[in-house]
Amino acid sequence: MRVSEETHERLVTLADATGRRIQTIVEDAVVAYEADVFWTAFDSGYQRLADDPEQWAEVQAERAGEAPALADHLDKP
Repeated sequence: MRVSEETHERLVTLADATGRRIQTIVEDAVVAYEADVFWTAFDSGYQRLADDPEQWAEVQAERAGEAPALADHLDKP
């Protein structure tokens, strides 16, 4: 994998500062980026639902149906 000299220098600085291997830093960065992409897409899809009154009503109805089951454990000591 090739990266710019600037990125490599930044990775070396991070590795020196943290005592971690560059490979581990890159792997963790990819995991974090994947999570960011996932949650951005999730949020976008959720926003599309909220912008569509018919679909949003379905979401609300589904939530209302699940509410008793979700709250069930709150009644018990």
